[in-house]
Amino acid sequence: MVYRRLIYLALLVAAFIFQITSESYLGQFTFVVAIALPVLSVLLSLPAMLSCRPVLTTRSPRVTRGEGADWQLLLETRSPLPLARLSLRLTERNPFTGQTWRHSAVLRGGSGEPVLLAADTEHCGFLELSAAHVRALDYLGLFSLRRPVPEPVHILVAPLPAGQRPVPLPEGGGVHVTPTGTARKGSGEDYDLREYRPGDPLRSVHWKLSSKWDELIVKERMESPTPMPLLTFDRDGDPDSQDRIMDKLEARCRFLLTAGRPFAVLWLDGNGKPSLHRVGDEKEREDCLLAALSSPLPPAGADLDTLPRLIELAGEPIFRLHLTAGEEDNYG
Repeated sequence: MVYRRLIYLALLVAAFIFQITSESYLGQFTFVVAIALPVLSVLLSLPAMLSCRPVLTTRSPRVTRGEGADWQLLLETRSPLPLARLSLRLTERNPFTGQTWRHSAVLRGGSGEPVLLAADTEHCGFLELSAAHVRALDYLGLFSLRRPVPEPVHILVAPLPAGQRPVPLPEGGGVHVTPTGTARKGSGEDYDLREYRPGDPLRSVHWKLSSKWDELIVKERMESPTPMPLLTFDRDGDPDSQDRIMDKLEARCRFLLTAGRPFAVLWLDGNGKPSLHRVGDEKEREDCLLAALSSPLPPAGADLDTLPRLIELAGEPIFRLHLTAGEEDNYG
């Protein structure tokens, strides 16, 4: 726009010089036309400039990593005259990898076919396309009018859960949760004490305590709770390493749900704070995946192993599976 203004200023100066040096009406006419052209351009362009609105959309809100996807940039206007030009700056951001791309776009004419922009789906993440500096220009390109910024649009680039091994699930034998009732230990087993209920076998009666308390007391064996699988991963590798970790996470989550085992996923968010998500069905798995892929990179040096108290689930016994970018994962 600055370049166009300089050209117009040069033409206006030339018309003025021609007017003062010419004795004919042509000089005056040329100078008047040079002054009136910008005013006429603004008056003709103003309806389209005021009614235009850019819209960001996508045909594929969820794709798999490596699958083709694109953004759609559409110009909407209610003016019978076409719009001369709408310029805007687009920013495509992947918070999961920290990558950012910037583009400049120009739209002309009226409402019609959208402009397609290829989305970068090379790595996993929750891509966001946002716009800024939206301006509509008149026909001469001398003046601009700021227009509202369109709503951002997102594409979820999901991992590839291929070629992953099943999770070795422990059955029982986890850490005991301290019972709320009276507990005893005998015969190498933990048991709880309660009042006798009809149907309880006589061999479970604690005769010594029953005679002491003048009522039947029953020994009830305490079951060892099954540990809750806890999937953890760090965010300190390059995008390719993060892709391999997310591939493993997606495969492990699907296996656990197929096996009917609720689980939890833990990682550090962009502030280095723990982000814990419990998963018991497909919707919670999808919400967990969305939260993980939209989480920015944590501060440098943030590591789950340096914060051992984070590896807890409100006192529940857990079986931790730490996912790595290599062939082997850490069980414990």
